[in-house]
Amino acid sequence: MGIKVFQSLGDQVFETLKEKIVNNEYKPGELMQIDKLASELGVSTTPVREALLRLESMGLVCIERNKGAVVTQVSKKLAQYTWEFRRLLEAHTSRDAAIHCSDAELEALESTLQTVLAHPSDFELYKKSDLAIHALLSKYTENYLIINSLNNLSINARRIRYFAEEGPFLEEVIVSVTYEHLSIIEALKNHNPDLVEQRVKIHLENAEKRTMKSPFFDNE
Repeated sequence: MGIKVFQSLGDQVFETLKEKIVNNEYKPGELMQIDKLASELGVSTTPVREALLRLESMGLVCIERNKGAVVTQVSKKLAQYTWEFRRLLEAHTSRDAAIHCSDAELEALESTLQTVLAHPSDFELYKKSDLAIHALLSKYTENYLIINSLNNLSINARRIRYFAEEGPFLEEVIVSVTYEHLSIIEALKNHNPDLVEQRVKIHLENAEKRTMKSPFFDNE
């Protein structure tokens, strides 16, 4: 099992487990046993316990004493709350991005998005582009409380979307989302906070609608 390079072993374990939960390799309701995780990662149980505590603080797992942790459930209500909060925070931070972002970073991101359109079957490239544009929208906000909240929301939103849409998105979805991202880039190029905020809200509303179409939410 590959582990990304981070500053500490604890960070490595945390990031690895977080991404596996976000990508639904560990599914809602699944038990994550500490000894088993430590063995799989080739580490002691201490960094695993620490990572699970951090994941619990993000709402991704619930700690069960003497067992490990259970991956939290994904619900329709959780999805609705997540997108409502994202609309409030990300639309706000996008106004700072509209004022301060540079033409160079917009051009680089636009180039990436055009590559996504040319290769809509490349889900990993799409995910990188998605993370990049949403990182840009919060990059110029100084309020660390908003930034921390947005980081947590982004992680939970990705997990919900990947769960609801059962893994890699359909190519038509990737194309549609990428055009929405390009629309945001065009507004950013004009450095128009009102227009950027409007397009970010539309994008997030559409993302919520796509997620809510999932049959997983039909019986809730």
